[in-house]
Amino acid sequence: MKNFFKPTAAVLLLAACVACSTPAKVNFLKDMEYGKDYPAPPAPELVVQRDDCISILVASDTPELAAPFNLLPKRTEDGKEYLHHYLVDRDGRIDFPVLGSIPVEGLTLKQVKEVIVKRIREGGYIQEPIVEVNLDNFTVTVVGKIGNNVLPVEGNSINLLQVIARSGQITGQSEIREVMVVRTENGVRRSYKVNLQSYELFDSPVFYLKQNDVVYVKQRGSNLSSAGQVTLSIVSSGLTLVNIIMNYILWSSR
Repeated sequence: MKNFFKPTAAVLLLAACVACSTPAKVNFLKDMEYGKDYPAPPAPELVVQRDDCISILVASDTPELAAPFNLLPKRTEDGKEYLHHYLVDRDGRIDFPVLGSIPVEGLTLKQVKEVIVKRIREGGYIQEPIVEVNLDNFTVTVVGKIGNNVLPVEGNSINLLQVIARSGQITGQSEIREVMVVRTENGVRRSYKVNLQSYELFDSPVFYLKQNDVVYVKQRGSNLSSAGQVTLSIVSSGLTLVNIIMNYILWSSR
């Protein structure tokens, strides 16, 4: 009987551990209080980088005057049509019709617009040109426990929570307390750690994502939930008591 009890107790204890070992639930912004105001600065403007693709459209009340500043539409192999599409070269410049080579690296999209408007006016081509500038290749790469995808971004702004929501694969196995964002700027690659359970994520320099950012969510280990810890404690105490009683019975039967 003594030989039977020990392995039985061990099996029961192991089963209790497995049953209670469940991943913690996914809870975002756990420390954010209801009714309390938090600073909400606007999204920073995107800065043009080398190898970016930007679209620039010049318009005017007199269409004939604006026509020389606009490229003809280009169609890619997948059938997508690009209008007024410019690639920022290794020197950080674009080759713009009529105006020639223009340095744009390090400028915001608004600043690129201002440079083109100024040059058109100074050249006497159009007195009141209308210029629209957008980033065409704004993508964010998502890898890890929330899937592996390259997400295209429409518009010029997206934040980390929006990217996580678009992935649609956050589970209890996702380590949301240590999300890594890798950003490359000016030839330097740097990683940032973000805790999605804390409101401090809004203050992170990578809360608003930039073109070519990489978001990595790793898999978390198996942790005991609060209920699981209580259950395991009760089971363990019970097994200890049973062990004491069985040892007493075995000792008394000698």
